Amino acid sequence: METKACKKDFSRIGWRMLVSTILITMIQMGCQSLVLMFKPEWAENSDIMLAAVMAPLYVIGFPLAFLLVRKKDAPVPERHSMKPWQIILAFMCAYGLLVVGNMVGLSLTTGIGLLKGDSVENPLINVITGGNLWISAIYMVLLAPLFEEILFRKLICDQTLRYGQGTAVVVSGMVFGLFHLNFNQFFYAFLIGCLFAFIYVKTGSIWYSVILHMMVNFVGSVLGGLMMTSIDMESPVGMAVYAVYGICIYAIAIAGIVLLLVNKSKCKMQAGEVTLEKGTRFRTVVLNPGMLLYCILCLGVMAAQAVL
Repeated sequence: METKACKKDFSRIGWRMLVSTILITMIQMGCQSLVLMFKPEWAENSDIMLAAVMAPLYVIGFPLAFLLVRKKDAPVPERHSMKPWQIILAFMCAYGLLVVGNMVGLSLTTGIGLLKGDSVENPLINVITGGNLWISAIYMVLLAPLFEEILFRKLICDQTLRYGQGTAVVVSGMVFGLFHLNFNQFFYAFLIGCLFAFIYVKTGSIWYSVILHMMVNFVGSVLGGLMMTSIDMESPVGMAVYAVYGICIYAIAIAGIVLLLVNKSKCKMQAGEVTLEKGTRFRTVVLNPGMLLYCILCLGVMAAQAVL
């Protein structure tokens, strides 16, 4: 295929993700504004305000994105199964990437905070500590993994797989990371998004990445939230429990990174029916109208969120 035709394919994905992201943001802001307009007293209830943002996301926003992004007759990967022990090892790798990406994001936002003289808000922390943890878990552990994996793995990977598994994996991770619209989550979302995409293109089943996504969100958000909200950090027992939790978490993360490094030579990507020549890949995949504007919009929102 000519480079122009390839660019058009990726531009289409960028345009549709751009429209989807704008629509989702407008729907969420609109629903939240309506709630505050008719029931201003609900502003003090974190669970209601969270529902006002999350419910329209999964009832309206993501279904609209599915319709916009999907493409009929997109090829799907061959089906292969994963054994239980492979899922456990994949979880360890995912958690290792989560910790590394989180460190990068935290370092960046801490640096920005020092420069502007104020801390950069972390939206995920606000969700975890702002209301009922188990209500938040419904969104983070059940709904988010299912809907996000369908959109960013199934639909995005199927459309880019013709350009090779490597291209599909990177595009899926990039689009997924940018969609979070904040630097706190971008880096780890990109890294684990690439891992989940790799698992999807190698197994052909979206359920493996959904399960892994649920596991990562449960340990990182729900279990971590319980530690933050339930333990008295001023007591010796509380400090000991949190220390043991931290040791276990970092042990899993370190083991996951070691697994990735040891097995990186085995993570070979198959070529697609269309080969993007070296030196033209970035221009073809990113430097096209749709994808470029999507990147600019998301990075602009991230910068504004961090600086303002």
